[in-house]
Amino acid sequence: MEIQGHYENGVIVPHNGVKLPDGTPVTITVGAVSGSQGERMSDEVHGRYLAALARIDAVANENPGDNFTGADHDLELYGSGS
Repeated sequence: MEIQGHYENGVIVPHNGVKLPDGTPVTITVGAVSGSQGERMSDEVHGRYLAALARIDAVANENPGDNFTGADHDLELYGSGS
């Protein structure tokens, strides 16, 4: 499956309302950014994107095998809401 999206304020935002279950593994491939005039991402900007993704990828997984999700976190903090 290929999902289109964009990077905004440090978050990958999928287009077309795509929703994936928490914990779904994904692979991100940075493509060229097209502007209103069809400009392509410069080599310098593309290099910065790749460097940022490499820094994210290098962050150690402190809890391998942990399946405690963001939803579980919210439930612990705020309860079930009922």
